[in-house]
Amino acid sequence: MDDAHPPARPVRRPAMYLRCNPYDTREAEYVRTAMEMLAVRMGLPFPEVYADHGRSARDPLPALENLVRAAEQGWTDVVLVPGPFVFSLDDLVAAATVARLARAGCEVVETPGRVVRPVDRPLGGVPAALSG
Repeated sequence: MDDAHPPARPVRRPAMYLRCNPYDTREAEYVRTAMEMLAVRMGLPFPEVYADHGRSARDPLPALENLVRAAEQGWTDVVLVPGPFVFSLDDLVAAATVARLARAGCEVVETPGRVVRPVDRPLGGVPAALSG
């Protein structure tokens, strides 16, 4: 074994799941940018985006089901979210979705700190928790 070359780390296959209801284009873009910045800080490739904007958690969430299927088929192994509330505002339902993704082999990573765009921050501003 050649000690000069450490074993290569497997490439992570990230995805992000976003859902804002009611749909707000500016807010959705701000949160998406925060998720992309988190991926960069973690040294991940750009994540695949799954979004169910404008849908209530009580309604079918096709993008979430597609994400879970992708995880179960090994297409993704890390899921970035602004918080488990994107899965459901009901904590038990949200926790069940996190557990379902974990059973599929995914790590669910929440953005640290606030990712909701402050009213006085322009679109494209960097959340303080992600800026350094």
